[in-house]
Parts: sequence; structure tokens; C-alpha cells
Amino acid sequence: MAFLNAHAVDCIRHTFDYFATNFQDHALIMPGEMLPDSLYQEQNGLVYTIKYHWTGNHLDSMNLYQSCLARNVEKRSTFIPDWKIDSTKVGKVTKYDWKSLKDKWHFTVYRAKDSVYIDLNKEQHQIFYIKNDTIHEVNNWVPRNLKTYRDPDNKNKCIRKSDNNFIIDTYEYEMKGNTLIQKSIKFDHKKYFKAPGPCYGGNEYTTIYYKKGK
Repeated sequence: MAFLNAHAVDCIRHTFDYFATNFQDHALIMPGEMLPDSLYQEQNGLVYTIKYHWTGNHLDSMNLYQSCLARNVEKRSTFIPDWKIDSTKVGKVTKYDWKSLKDKWHFTVYRAKDSVYIDLNKEQHQIFYIKNDTIHEVNNWVPRNLKTYRDPDNKNKCIRKSDNNFIIDTYEYEMKGNTLIQKSIKFDHKKYFKAPGPCYGGNEYTTIYYKKGK
């Protein structure tokens, strides 16, 4: 039994960390957390990949690749972030100020063990908190109160639902050695009058490989 539990993954904790550190596709990595190593995403023939390059907990660069072979589209690029991060701690809450000279964006992140408050330029606010083994999500731009639960049949898998009980996406985890693997599915609930064609619409499948930060 001890051997079987050695690779058990708490999907609530890891999904909370993912929500708290991936605001609008920016990797808001906190020291000592699992760092994304690579990402693979596919949606109806559209392929998107990221390879992250780190020095300790500092993100040096990202190699980006996107392709839609059915439309003869293929793009490769390298992104070099210029984030400056200042942190202060008051009690059990740590405040992270993220500033970018390149795109002028400014994030402020207030992080506690079971809650996070993300402020983008004092305009968009996003809150995540864990209560009764459920992740609650509030966003001031999109009035909603999303909830993420464990799958009763698979403790490694979490299900995120909307107010009207639609399944928005799922997150499933496994550990292989020192690598955490996150597999997610974002479901497409749109009712199309006309099929969108290759590389548009459909469920989005993403796999992210994480390694432990230093």
C-alpha cells in the first residue's frame, strides 16, 4: 500500500498552483515550485508547443512552435521575458510584484497557502481559494464563480465546472521520477451552424511536463 501511494498526486493542490501561476498564459512562477519544462497542445489539427529554459528559478527563454499543416501554416519563434520580480512577506501572505518593461504589464500577486489574489494593472482581478477540498474562482471581468472538484472515480483528476454545471476542463496528474505530468482537456461546447474546419474549434488537449525548482 505504501508503494501504491508513493506516486499519488493531489490534483486539487496542483491544479490550484497551476491556476495561481498561469495568469493569461504568463508563467508567474514562485520560488521552489514545480517549473514547467515543456508544453504540448493540440486542437483539431492545430499544434502548439513551448520549451522552457531555466537558470535556477529564472526563466531565460521560451521556444515557441505553432503549426496547422492542413492550412500550410508553421511558425517558430523565441520569447525572452524581461520580468522583474520584487517580493515582500507579511505574515502568511507573500506579495509578488511582476513588471515588464517590454509590454508595460504589471501584475501584483498576493499568495497564501490556500488562496491567491491576482491584480493586473489594477483593472482585472482574479481570485482562487481552496475551501472544503474545492477550488473556487472569481473573476471581476467575467461574472462567474467556477468550482473545481476531485473526480470521485479518480483522485488524480480534477473537474472544473461552470455555474450552469457544464464541464469546462479537466486536469489529470501523474509522477514519473522527478517529473510531474499534467494532462488537461478544455471542452468545446459551442453549437456551430457550420463546421469551423481544420485547426478551429473542438476540444483542446494539453500536456505539461514540470520539474522541481531549486
